[in-house]
Amino acid sequence: MVKRISHLFCTLISVLLLSGCWDMVNIEERGFIVAMAVDLAEDNENAKGHNRIILTSQIAVPPNLGTPSNSGEGGGKGYMNLSATGESMYAIAQDVANQTNKIPFFEHVKLVVVSEEVAAIPELFANVMDVLIRNRDTRREIKVLIAKGKAKDILNIEPENDKLPARYINKILDNSLTKTGEIRPVRVGDIHEYLLTESSFVLAKISPGDKKLNFEGGSVYNGHAKKTTGSLNMDEMLGFDLIIGENVRGPIVFDFNDQLTIYSIRGASSKIKINDKDPKNITITISIKLEGEIQETFGTVPLKEKGVIKGLERAITKKVEEITKKTIHKAQKDLETDIFGMEDKLKKFHYDTWKEVHNNWDHGENYFSKSNIHVNVNVKVRTDGVVDISKDKKVK
Repeated sequence: MVKRISHLFCTLISVLLLSGCWDMVNIEERGFIVAMAVDLAEDNENAKGHNRIILTSQIAVPPNLGTPSNSGEGGGKGYMNLSATGESMYAIAQDVANQTNKIPFFEHVKLVVVSEEVAAIPELFANVMDVLIRNRDTRREIKVLIAKGKAKDILNIEPENDKLPARYINKILDNSLTKTGEIRPVRVGDIHEYLLTESSFVLAKISPGDKKLNFEGGSVYNGHAKKTTGSLNMDEMLGFDLIIGENVRGPIVFDFNDQLTIYSIRGASSKIKINDKDPKNITITISIKLEGEIQETFGTVPLKEKGVIKGLERAITKKVEEITKKTIHKAQKDLETDIFGMEDKLKKFHYDTWKEVHNNWDHGENYFSKSNIHVNVNVKVRTDGVVDISKDKKVK
């Protein structure tokens, strides 16, 4: 009897295991959304004053992403861009779904591009991000960018070496993070934290070329105003990267003995020290350390001569101080926005002072703008692998 019951139990379990997934969707029926762009509609407000936006979703067409075969497959367009207008991101996404015979699938979204117009309207950027933060199918690693002009134009780039614009852009962003440091995209997970704490931050700003992506600097999102309030140019973005000290890459161009010289950063770090003895007159010291190589000189730079390396280090130090001070001035006096996360350091290491000033840190009395910020720079030039005679002298 016990044996028969055991066999019956095993049979029932086997039936359950072999029944398959009740909510399974065949891969051929999925519409893989790989990127999204958000623009402001021309009739951007309805009768109730709600903003109307245009959502463009880029959906991959897998059969056309491979190498063309003799049968003709793989030779068509590797994507389709579908747009719809409305007030709610979720409702618009459902409208986009009605334009195709595929079921929208959001787990492969790599990037979201938001137009400057959308980001400049109070709370609208946060509302756009809300659906990405709440949706269980979207990932916190999605990269978020600001578009100069129409965001949907970014998704219409047709690069020569990739059939899928979203994949092309995502590769550029990944390369930038690890190699060039030129574009620093912010991820949805980070934005979630910024919005919760009403912190200010910088979003990379891009524009479309004919067949490539152009970097335009950065857009500054003011956490208190809940909108973008200004921008940073390329030099100011370099200064921003040097101050926060995260994955700093790329060249520093300066003059040495009236000759154009390029210093390539190989390692960088920064430390921020806050003196809060007078909460209404805080002193902040930023210490930046750089290590790198001279990559290019327009003229003769005899590196082995006595004092040349020290002279190069002084010239680079002066240039870095100039770049960072320009960025600090822009943040304090023009934008009046703490884009460097200094309030967070106040909260962590000087909590009592933070409680006293945080309601007026970069708004109201704006103690951030009144703070005294100093920059100390320490530069090292590595000479290994560098030719010390160039151009007008024959190298032996």
